[in-house]
Amino acid sequence: MSRTEALLRERPALFVSLPRNEVALAQAALEGGADGLKVHLNVVHHASGTSFGSWAEEEPAIREILALGAPVGMVPGTLERTITPREATEIEAAGVDFLDTYIQDMPMMVVETVTTMAIMAALSWRDQRSGWSLGALERRCSLLEASIVHPDGYGDPLAPHDLATYREIAARWPDLPAIVPTQRKLLPRDIAKVLATGMGGILIGAIVTGKAAEGIRRATDEFRQAM
Repeated sequence: MSRTEALLRERPALFVSLPRNEVALAQAALEGGADGLKVHLNVVHHASGTSFGSWAEEEPAIREILALGAPVGMVPGTLERTITPREATEIEAAGVDFLDTYIQDMPMMVVETVTTMAIMAALSWRDQRSGWSLGALERRCSLLEASIVHPDGYGDPLAPHDLATYREIAARWPDLPAIVPTQRKLLPRDIAKVLATGMGGILIGAIVTGKAAEGIRRATDEFRQAM
């Protein structure tokens, strides 16, 4: 069992998605009370506007972040540009705790290569429209990310239908711990309502933290206290 899965099964956990792969930002999140972190490769991140490079480009910074000791998950990329099985082996050996990306973007050849990294499947608004399915990840997935907001709604307040969808996901996969990313502009006072749906944790990112270390530290502390 991955460290992240064990943590989410024990209590509600707070993760921070870093707007850049920088150790100073990771330190700020941990100082604010984060239980774990998420880094990225091979993507242009919609919420932060950051372009993340390949494993070769981001490796030194990610190793610094891993050295801080907290569980770290990684977005490996998209279907068009992602990590190779060889890179996955290096990433696993480096100590990354889980891989996390949308179901359609998860490279199955990588999933079949790694043994200790958990697989977190990010469920999207598209998956809801198709009736929810983990597809080929059904047997390998041990974590979920309820990434269910259409990009047009990023940054809007939490809506009642979001809570209904979180409940639906929790009921559909009661044995898989799930986290909710801050695609909506969640406020600390929203946390109790979100966790009451059966979600196991919160993943805060640029929409609520901003991109600077002090903002990340402050927002993480506020959400930590709310949790």
